[in-house]
Amino acid sequence: MRKYLIPLIIICCSISAVGQDYTAKRGDDILVQVRQNKPNQGKVTINQNPQIEHVFNLDILQGARQPGMHGYRIRIYFDLGQKSRKQSEDIVGEFMQNYPGISVYRSYISPYYKVSVGDFRTRDNALKLYYQLLKEYPKSFIVPEWVNFPPLE
Repeated sequence: MRKYLIPLIIICCSISAVGQDYTAKRGDDILVQVRQNKPNQGKVTINQNPQIEHVFNLDILQGARQPGMHGYRIRIYFDLGQKSRKQSEDIVGEFMQNYPGISVYRSYISPYYKVSVGDFRTRDNALKLYYQLLKEYPKSFIVPEWVNFPPLE
């Protein structure tokens, strides 16, 4: 057993040493800039599995296709029936008139018409507007949804 252990350790150390000298020469990204040798500065070597970069790039592409984030909205209308389409349109118009500057979203997912308002990062941010809306929209409630990026405060 011992006679196999020493050659195995030597092989592992040599593979590790070879891996330390490898530097990828790809596009002009931040990793290329970090790897460049500059006078009076140290040398940084980054070893990374190519699959990590691939997954990272896929995430960037996904974000570009569907911009936004997980957040919260306030659902002020949720109903089905023959008159629900007209009622949802009326509520959208009324809300836009009373609360300019707050985003309004009307959707139809069979058989329900829904009207949601706002783009909030956290439930606490949504609660501030929710308490104001309860007087006019007593059946409103907060829902987690994919929202547009709200402005930074």
